[in-house]
Amino acid sequence: MTDRVQDQLMALGLNRYEAATYLALLEHRGFTPVQVAVRAGVPRQRIYDVLASLCARGLAIERHSDGQRRYVAIDPAIALPALIEQRRQQFEHEQATLTEGLQTLLAMLTPTFAAGNDQIDPLDYVDVLLDRRLVVERALALAQNAEREICVCFKLPLLGDRAANLAEVAEPLRRGVRYRALYERSILDDAERREWVRQFVEWGQQARLIESLPLKVNLYDRRIALLSLQNPTTGALSFTALCVTHPNFGLFLQAAFEKLWSDAEPFQPG
Repeated sequence: MTDRVQDQLMALGLNRYEAATYLALLEHRGFTPVQVAVRAGVPRQRIYDVLASLCARGLAIERHSDGQRRYVAIDPAIALPALIEQRRQQFEHEQATLTEGLQTLLAMLTPTFAAGNDQIDPLDYVDVLLDRRLVVERALALAQNAEREICVCFKLPLLGDRAANLAEVAEPLRRGVRYRALYERSILDDAERREWVRQFVEWGQQARLIESLPLKVNLYDRRIALLSLQNPTTGALSFTALCVTHPNFGLFLQAAFEKLWSDAEPFQPG
């Protein structure tokens, strides 16, 4: 109970020593500094500053009796609303200061931003993805945003798990997006992967088989390409991918895909 009340007092702007001292003062009418320090668990060298702060904030008053200073808590029904009002005024002052600072920053930074955006980056249409998770997430996002057509050159190894691969195909097909996929024939050597392809075709994907593909490529609406790159020395698939948003590059890849598509054999589910 005490800890919870102390935390609530701290939420109103008191520090831990101030909250503990105020709670201790509530228990007795007239503690000396030493007495309240012991009761509240506050170091004696700090108690005078803490009591002075409570008095300044209207939570306690100082009295003199028998040559000693004694401190009395102010009724919480009076002290706490006043504390909240202080907090509100402080918040409004901070908000006004922040707003004024924001206007100053905008005046200083907006011209810099405008000048920087006038410059054309020759590679601003190329994203380099260096993490497997990022490649999988980008592929799923592009599939979900495709409007007309997705063309895929699919080769091993897989980057995403079963759920990611199913979602990447199912969602655009559900929306009526045309989906064509070229699979290397070796993919079907695995019974589970063959079942995946059979499921994709059942959903509406057009699938064909080819002996070998030069790259793992996903092409979206003939303008965005996601290319997963292989190590040119070992041939191993790395987790580096390029996402290129460029209509001319997309059209070039589309032409290459169509040539491979015409040379491939339709997938037979049976």
